[in-house]
Amino acid sequence: MTETTKAKRKQPARKGKAGDQPQQRTVTIPFPDTDDEDAANSILASEVPGWDNLDKDDRAEMSRLVRDFRKRSSPAKVKLSHKSDGSWSIEPAGKSEMLALLKLHETFSANSIDPVNARANELLKYLGSVGADNESRYNAALSFIESMKPQDQSEALLLVQMYVTHDAAIRALSQIGSAEWAPQVQTFGNLATKLLRTSQGQMETLSRMRRGGEQVVKHVHVDNRGGQAVIAENVNQGGGTPKNEHQSHGAGNSGSGPSLLSEDPQRNGVPIASRERAEAVQNARRDKSRRA
Repeated sequence: MTETTKAKRKQPARKGKAGDQPQQRTVTIPFPDTDDEDAANSILASEVPGWDNLDKDDRAEMSRLVRDFRKRSSPAKVKLSHKSDGSWSIEPAGKSEMLALLKLHETFSANSIDPVNARANELLKYLGSVGADNESRYNAALSFIESMKPQDQSEALLLVQMYVTHDAAIRALSQIGSAEWAPQVQTFGNLATKLLRTSQGQMETLSRMRRGGEQVVKHVHVDNRGGQAVIAENVNQGGGTPKNEHQSHGAGNSGSGPSLLSEDPQRNGVPIASRERAEAVQNARRDKSRRA
């Protein structure tokens, strides 16, 4: 059986009882220790209040969600407490301290306590700087990092950065609604845009790290003269160089096209294709005398 708590909507303070804290109610969710659907539904029917009021689809949905949730491993959790010098103390939470420590090592993909302490203190410093240094927010950060399954310490470090960057971006966006002047709106808007762009870049970096190499994209060029597809990084048509690839395409080095006309048939200024003879260039019409 697992217990979850949800904060009840804050009620106006009652007279005569100053300092009352918002009440909390406990919702008990049964997790049948069986994969048999009928057996699980029987346990849920006896332990879920209002089960009889649910229709067939709602019961199937709840049964599926409960069974899927049971298969997920619970994330690492910590307890935060103030020290006499004003600093925080981070301690593993749970019935077994060893199990909690092992979960923290797995969360940060660490093989010693030093990187665990380093990442844990980085999270705590950020949350403390924005007034969110409490167990709920801290454990939420741990849950995010654990869900991403870092494969090494570099990924764990990047995931810490991703969490705090996202949180800072949301905080900047939330300030836009309460801003009273246009310069304030612009300042927080620009800050949020930069942070969200940084967050996107961090996600792309994580994807590249997990791909383990650069992606090679090959372009397919179709040679219309031969009707064949050539796969290559660069294709120089007509035997030219990359500098003249935008010029008119010649016949290529094979000499398969017609020969070019030369200024002087006695000179070899232009290569002559095989089995072709040089021909004289016709006189240009502009050479004729023009009438005024």
